[in-house]
Amino acid sequence: MPPTTKSKKAKHAGRGVLDLPKAIEERMAEGRAERKSVPLEAHGEWAAPGSRPDPVGIIEKQNAARVPELVPIRHGRMIVSPFTFYRGTAAIMASDLSRSPTTGLRVQCCGDAHLSNFGLFAAPDRRPVFDLNDFDETLPAPFEWDVKRLVASFVVAARANGHRRRDQRTAARTAAAAYRTTIAAAATMRFLDVWYTRFDADRLLAEFGPKVKKSEIKSARKVLAKAQTRTSLGSLSKFAQRVDGGYQIKQQPPLIVRPPEAEGPAFEQVIRQGLADYSRSLDPDRRVVLDHYHYVDFARKVVGVGSVGTEALMVLLMGDREDDPLFLQLKQAGTSVLAPYVGASEYEHQGERVVNGQRLMQAASDTLLGWLTGAGEREHEFYVRQLRDMKGSAAVDTTTPERLALYGRLCGATLARAHARTGNAAKITGYLGDDDSFDRALERFAVAYADQNDTDYAAFTAAAEEHRIEVERGV
Repeated sequence: MPPTTKSKKAKHAGRGVLDLPKAIEERMAEGRAERKSVPLEAHGEWAAPGSRPDPVGIIEKQNAARVPELVPIRHGRMIVSPFTFYRGTAAIMASDLSRSPTTGLRVQCCGDAHLSNFGLFAAPDRRPVFDLNDFDETLPAPFEWDVKRLVASFVVAARANGHRRRDQRTAARTAAAAYRTTIAAAATMRFLDVWYTRFDADRLLAEFGPKVKKSEIKSARKVLAKAQTRTSLGSLSKFAQRVDGGYQIKQQPPLIVRPPEAEGPAFEQVIRQGLADYSRSLDPDRRVVLDHYHYVDFARKVVGVGSVGTEALMVLLMGDREDDPLFLQLKQAGTSVLAPYVGASEYEHQGERVVNGQRLMQAASDTLLGWLTGAGEREHEFYVRQLRDMKGSAAVDTTTPERLALYGRLCGATLARAHARTGNAAKITGYLGDDDSFDRALERFAVAYADQNDTDYAAFTAAAEEHRIEVERGV
């Protein structure tokens, strides 16, 4: 199921194909029936209701549960541009989507499927793959919520890059079309084939190579090559230094900081207990891997845009050799921004919610994904992953219109593959139909919501100028 798949069956999905099993035809019919209550055209509509909550107020409410001294850094990263602002507005958009036309076609949603939350990373077999890579907000929800967040991000990013209005719309429409055609292809496949489908980076380069400029492929290969150096071993010199015959994480205030010396022993005890808790969340074979490493050091590390202010730690473990480090990231997991509108997670532990949502949506997940509860002054729930495991991402702020549209096709297809693992692809295909009505509706929505984002960004910058919110820039 590559991003460009347009099989005969997929092309005609929704009208009935003679060699499709009866059950699939029935599911498609059920999907088509969904249009009676939520027509495809309804997804193109967005206008802020009079009862819409204050967007800055939503951000402030989130800040109340975050590390106070990091909140100004979060604001500073969001205020750079309308696009960086959009990256931190999953809670605002979840509120808005709950007030928009909504289907009953649920899947495991990412909850924050903007274009910068896709990228490269290493599969357990060490081959680089392209997939969704952020699941802080994952929860079962209507499939179109993820698609709308994705397509709107393309218009917001294109505007920030100064792309023409026509190019902005093309990028959004291309992403929506790729979603529709890819999930149509999935509807005709055996489920195990859907489950095992993944987008290997080398295969994607080979597929897209003949269709784009050589310079584009050269640029993509550079991104891939750089990602393959981002391993625990490659991070040792970047994040650690030799101290008294061992290693210690380097401080890079305010982004990487150690606790005050007097508090160090207490913090270390919390981390050691947390790692034991984390070990119990792993499958036995993964636990064997972890058992080959011992604790060395930890520090707080600020990451991302929207998640800045949540507690995030980096932990250095070492094997028996000096060139065998393992960097783990412990990231605080709170309640999903979708929960107020779709219901609470079946998992009481929010770290477990994130990990299982990730495993459901990704074709290949980090071997060392797990979760733990951090005891201390304020008890937090965390999920755990490798800090730098061949991770790479597109340079969105310098991309051309052509490259952005190509990236839209890839992201739309990737999201569809992820949704097909937990949702009913045949029902969704029946609902979407076999023409571009959905694509055009989502294009209109993306433009309208990008306008809304511009308005919210203006309110956010005004709040900063009025000193309602504190901003620390350039960090």
